[in-house]
Amino acid sequence: MSVLVTGGTGFVGIHVTARLVESGESVVALSAEGELDGVSREFLGAARDGVACVKADVLDLDTLLAVMERHGVDRIIHGAAVTAIGDLEPEGARQAALVNVGGTATVLEAARLAGVKRFVHLSSASVYGATDPRLPLDEEAPLKPNGIYGITKRAGEEIVRRYFELFGMDGAILRLSAPYGPLERPNPLRTVMSPVFHWCRAALNGDEVELADDLERDLTYVSDAARCVVLAFHGPTPHHRVYNASCGENLRFSDILAALARVRPGFRFRLKGGGALSPFFRNSLRGPLSMKRAKKELGFTPRYGVESGLSRYLEWLERHPL
Repeated sequence: MSVLVTGGTGFVGIHVTARLVESGESVVALSAEGELDGVSREFLGAARDGVACVKADVLDLDTLLAVMERHGVDRIIHGAAVTAIGDLEPEGARQAALVNVGGTATVLEAARLAGVKRFVHLSSASVYGATDPRLPLDEEAPLKPNGIYGITKRAGEEIVRRYFELFGMDGAILRLSAPYGPLERPNPLRTVMSPVFHWCRAALNGDEVELADDLERDLTYVSDAARCVVLAFHGPTPHHRVYNASCGENLRFSDILAALARVRPGFRFRLKGGGALSPFFRNSLRGPLSMKRAKKELGFTPRYGVESGLSRYLEWLERHPL
């Protein structure tokens, strides 16, 4: 039997796929592209022999069912999503709603019809909306998303919850926070990069970073986020339906840049007052995600601090110039 990972060739999805194969799973990576590019194949290494790549639309129920039958899928991790963020939101709003809400419902229906044993849904910290950055957010905090991406992710969560209740499905929802790291790179489906991507590129190019807004966020090394997902996937029936997946603490951008200067001697940055909020974090300042539940019930603790995460990302970017 095998695991279907929707969005399995994307940034977070491929890290989840790699961890599943390393644990002995056979994975079907479903995506709009269908095939791994050279960089993704290199990242997976020998693990790619355990991955079957399939090109399909998560809105196409018949194709999903056919893929699941052909590959003997009995469990699903649903990560396919459209991230309409910041200035790109007006152009991407409709597509985000179609894929993030309609696609989630369609994958759930395929899971129900196929008798899938476990369903793990990848959501986002954006469902919390804007909150006090000083106060950690546990999984019971109010959900007040304020952008189309967060709104669609909250809607997707509600549909997942209701399917679980209606049909007795086993599974969990993971709320990921601001992942960064290897395989984050521009492509036709991912046009908005994290600040860490831009800062690391600047460090490699010898450019100075001008920081207009000293914001803060619980930026999470992608390997840690993927490990949390796989722990939830492989664990016993979860005590709760929702788990945060984060580094667990907010870091000021200036502190992250200072860490980057320590791991990349010669990197320079300076603070500039009076700037406008970065589009990536516009209207979304919030507290860090509390990781108490994931630590207690999933056995998860982050393995990468800011310096080790930045160091590994720099090494990867240096080997894969864009």
